[in-house]
Amino acid sequence: IQGPPSANEEKDSPPLPGNPRFFRPVPPFDWHAKWAGTSWTWGPQTGDRGWAVEELEDADAWHGRPTGDTSGVWSLRLPGGVLIQCPRVIVSGMPGICRLAWMPEAEGKEGTVEDGNKAKLLRVEASVTALEPIISDDDEDMMVGFYPPILSSLRTDMMEKVGELEGATLQEREQAADGYVFSQNDEAETKEATSPKMDVGSQRTSAPIDEKLEQKIAEDPRNALDF
Repeated sequence: IQGPPSANEEKDSPPLPGNPRFFRPVPPFDWHAKWAGTSWTWGPQTGDRGWAVEELEDADAWHGRPTGDTSGVWSLRLPGGVLIQCPRVIVSGMPGICRLAWMPEAEGKEGTVEDGNKAKLLRVEASVTALEPIISDDDEDMMVGFYPPILSSLRTDMMEKVGELEGATLQEREQAADGYVFSQNDEAETKEATSPKMDVGSQRTSAPIDEKLEQKIAEDPRNALDF
């Protein structure tokens, strides 16, 4: 059985289009896109279910939140477009969510042999229950052990990139991935909000100022910076 190639083997012999590349950088903003595909779920009560996903909703796009949805999540990003999320501790009576996302293929660059290929996204989400106590048959107040972990639910997704997020450029998605969101409109609003504005003749709600200083401001508004 032949395993995955090494970094040097993949560099010397790049895989053909349609095959995953294991040793490649994946920018964080590549996860933020419009995804569509199919989803399959399993539960002990509902059984197997499958349906088509026309567009993945923001609330369900957990792959774009690398640190998870709660503070008790352990997360890891690996080269090749792999994201792992799992609970730091699974406590009794509360299911733990374990997640794995993988982007085996990136969007093909224009002018290359991969031109026209769409990015792929594979996801697995499992709900696990653990540390359920085993009570003694002879004494209800005595615990004799723990039941093995139980798979409470399972979901798998096979997604394909169908477009960019509306109103978000590549630079904006890169800034959002770094935790910094700022646009030209925000800059204009910030300048307007921070620029000194003063109308001497209008009703003033702040504390009164000196008459001489008020006269200076009326002659030149830049004198307000000294106030």
